Amino acid sequence: MHDYTLRGSPTIRSVRGELRNLDSVDAPESLAGFRPSDPQSFELAIAATIGPEGGEGGDLFYFTVCTADWLNANPPTKGFAFLHGHVLVERWDYELVERAIGDLCLHTHGSDWDEIATKLCLYGDWEFADYREGV
Repeated sequence: MHDYTLRGSPTIRSVRGELRNLDSVDAPESLAGFRPSDPQSFELAIAATIGPEGGEGGDLFYFTVCTADWLNANPPTKGFAFLHGHVLVERWDYELVERAIGDLCLHTHGSDWDEIATKLCLYGDWEFADYREGV
């Protein structure tokens, strides 16, 4: 948590996200040990556990990691596609994917976890995006 004070103003508290874990059902042993058959042309669904910095636990955000070569080999059936939730990489590199999502978390600030999660939802699919209490 970070405190910001503007001269003559009350202190503003800021929280940011923190990546806790990356998983994939397509890499049951270890995502870090995953090796696609073609590292420059692949697609992989991953789940990122993200929570407020310094806290415990977290919520799931889903991403599809893929390369431009894979997109080119698998064109949209209608000639176009909206690509929410995608992380585009040149080739498979676990450390790069971890750094990309980790940096996204570190640069996503808010006054509380709900604000951070709502902002992260612009990039990945949040498990609670459509949650409505009492329904």
